[in-house]
Amino acid sequence: MYDFFRGAVANLDNQGNCCLDVNGVGYLLRVSEYTRRALPLDGSPALLHARLVVRDDEMLLFGFYDAAERAAFDLLTGVQGVGPSVALAVLSTLGVNDLRRALQTKEAATLRKVKGVGAKSAERMVLELADKVDRIPTVAAEPGSEAATLTQPSTPRSEAHRALIALGFNPRESEQAVAEVETSDEVETSEQFVRAALSILRR
Repeated sequence: MYDFFRGAVANLDNQGNCCLDVNGVGYLLRVSEYTRRALPLDGSPALLHARLVVRDDEMLLFGFYDAAERAAFDLLTGVQGVGPSVALAVLSTLGVNDLRRALQTKEAATLRKVKGVGAKSAERMVLELADKVDRIPTVAAEPGSEAATLTQPSTPRSEAHRALIALGFNPRESEQAVAEVETSDEVETSEQFVRAALSILRR
């Protein structure tokens, strides 16, 4: 039904709930940690590949920063006993490339590191998906690519920016407040950034 959404991030929390403003309509999508960290928070457009999951009592939208992650999600949810929440947890913990390696080498122990994945579920995923790994594209991490930016260490500034958005502040306002705080030599940690930025936003 939905293939992708393109819009600006209106809200994003630490639990992976993303509200994407698409031409004035807010769509709530659940995203992995990979996607959460990749989303731009400066108001610039973001494209999320979508997957709609329909249940008896609700409809859930999931968003993915690239098609490879969505392909992995589709394969994972095709395994008996693996629901969308577990699939998202696997992608948040391992990422696409580590998941591919775990399936190719049939390392169920790697999958068991994911919260909510037991021994039986891990073995079932390996058994059912080991010969389907080629359906999941690899995620390139070349210098300057989107994937490469995900591996860069976060800074106190970027952590504070995301924390402010998780508290409900507008991404652009949060960016402006953090930028103003950055001019102070007394601010070093993310906690100090957040406290100083909050005092600016609450003027």
